Amino acid sequence: MSKKCFILFALLPFLFHAQEEMDPRVFVKRIQEEITVCRQKAETVQKATEDDWKRHSERVQALQKEADELVRQLDQLTDEIDNLQQENQTAATKNAVAQHDELRLAQLLPKDDSMPLASRLEQLTQERIAILEELFQPPKPVAIIAKDATGKQIKGDVVRYGPVAYFFSQDGRGQLYDNLDGGLPTVHQLLPTSSQSPLPLDVTGKHPELFTQPSGLLNHLRQGGVIMIPILLLGVVCIIVVLYKLLELLFHRPSKDFLLLETSAKTSSAKGEELENELLTVVQKCVARREHLLFWLGVSASAAPLLGLLGTVTGMIHTFRLITAVGVGDARLLADGISEALVTTEAGLCVAIPALLCHAWLTRMARRHATNLEAKISSILAN
Repeated sequence: MSKKCFILFALLPFLFHAQEEMDPRVFVKRIQEEITVCRQKAETVQKATEDDWKRHSERVQALQKEADELVRQLDQLTDEIDNLQQENQTAATKNAVAQHDELRLAQLLPKDDSMPLASRLEQLTQERIAILEELFQPPKPVAIIAKDATGKQIKGDVVRYGPVAYFFSQDGRGQLYDNLDGGLPTVHQLLPTSSQSPLPLDVTGKHPELFTQPSGLLNHLRQGGVIMIPILLLGVVCIIVVLYKLLELLFHRPSKDFLLLETSAKTSSAKGEELENELLTVVQKCVARREHLLFWLGVSASAAPLLGLLGTVTGMIHTFRLITAVGVGDARLLADGISEALVTTEAGLCVAIPALLCHAWLTRMARRHATNLEAKISSILAN
């Protein structure tokens, strides 16, 4: 476009001059010569421009490479500075720790500077060993007055191992539980001293009822822990829903719905599709009444096993904590966590299985009733 404009501007003087000279051949020849000259100039300028642009591009590429190299060197220097700062911080921390250790050692060592350093260190070591031996000595028995399950006072000694208190005397031995009301502590299960049977222990020290009452349903459920509360609530909801649906089936027979359809068909003034739509609306209301509250049975059948699984997980966590604390030498110590894991799973399945069966049975009855009502509509429309 620039070439054409340049040629046109170059031709303007010749055009004016051509108006004065009326010889067209001379005019055409001069125009061709000027066009040739302009074309040569334009090619020269274009070639120079391309050369300049090429040199400029090469220069830009070289500068870009230099900039990339500078950025890389800058990043490398930054990383080296960060490493040096970390090493400086580490060295400062080690220096502070060493100074603290020296100061602490100077405080712990005997104040007698006349003793050699080796003697002072040996004296400090012996003192620490004596402290550790005192700490790891078995607990000493303490005289105490307690009472048995009948309320009789007995004298003996008690040894405490964490939350467990072990009572022994001439009358017998057993686990001692503190009385929260402030009275005498109680030994709920006192075994004779001469008995070789293993002593049952509650490692939590919080469940004396396990030894005061016979093992019944309440104690069995109580072993499941807090997770048993929502499981039992779901079981109660299932029982209420099933009883309600059974009473509904007893007092609201299917024949009443058939009679309601016939009455609606007789009293309605609609014909054809309008009558069919009205009867279908009545059927939907009847089926909705049959399916009412079945949602809770489905929820209970799905949620109860998951709650049982949650109780299993918490019980196993409790068991592993006991294994970490006391090891696996005596499996009786792990019975609390294992019973919690198994009882919750058992309770969840006991709630879920009947709920699932009742839900399937009531849902099938509702669908069969809906099919019968639709067949009744067809017979009414046919008549």
